[in-house]
Amino acid sequence: MKRIFFAAVFALSCTEARAFHPLIGEDTAFLGKDVKQAELGFEHAVSRAGADTYSNSGSAEFSYGLFERVDVLLSAGWHGWTSLGLSESGLSDVSLEVKFPVAEKAGWTLALKPGFSLPAGDESRSLGAGEGGVWLYGIAGRQAGPWQFYLNAVYLLNRNSVNEEENIFRGSAAAVREVLPKVMVSAELGAGTNKDKSSASHPVSGVLGLIWSPYPTLDLDAGFKAGLTDSADDVGLLLGLTLRM
Repeated sequence: MKRIFFAAVFALSCTEARAFHPLIGEDTAFLGKDVKQAELGFEHAVSRAGADTYSNSGSAEFSYGLFERVDVLLSAGWHGWTSLGLSESGLSDVSLEVKFPVAEKAGWTLALKPGFSLPAGDESRSLGAGEGGVWLYGIAGRQAGPWQFYLNAVYLLNRNSVNEEENIFRGSAAAVREVLPKVMVSAELGAGTNKDKSSASHPVSGVLGLIWSPYPTLDLDAGFKAGLTDSADDVGLLLGLTLRM
């Protein structure tokens, strides 16, 4: 049963810091030198794989434009789960990342985002990995008129003390379109390695999102996530707020 809990937790803990809610992956936008950004995110997820599991996860991320096109990101999370009459909640792992561009080709921006996590969550309560993880995002992004396109490839060294798969690979593809002034819609497909070594199924999910920017410094967003394989959460509701300073 713990494997179910950890699968739900770490879908959000180690790699959930993202710059463009409600996308699963990362974008190629940069804040600019000395610009600050604060993000708050929330997800309610339901999984019926083996036992009904309900989880609520919150994340807080602070980003700083160290240079014109180099961002530093610090994030911390909170996670709670309920299953078979048992429940736990508390701080999950903390992460530090840096994002920078590496090339411009054929209208696409190519960027990297390495990062690592600190084991702040309690693994005995299914709230953390027990050890720090390390990962690397490879990101490609392009803007064409009202459209934005993003491709992500991720490798995660999932160091842990709970017998999970250590070598995790993930990928996602997203499209974002401005449909009204200050309003955008997004669609994304994401897949990754299952951390449960005993499972032959790997999680694949689709996310539809809506982003409203009433002010240039404020974004409000909502998303609906649907699991497309047995090992993915069945459904998820995502909410977020982004403030630039």
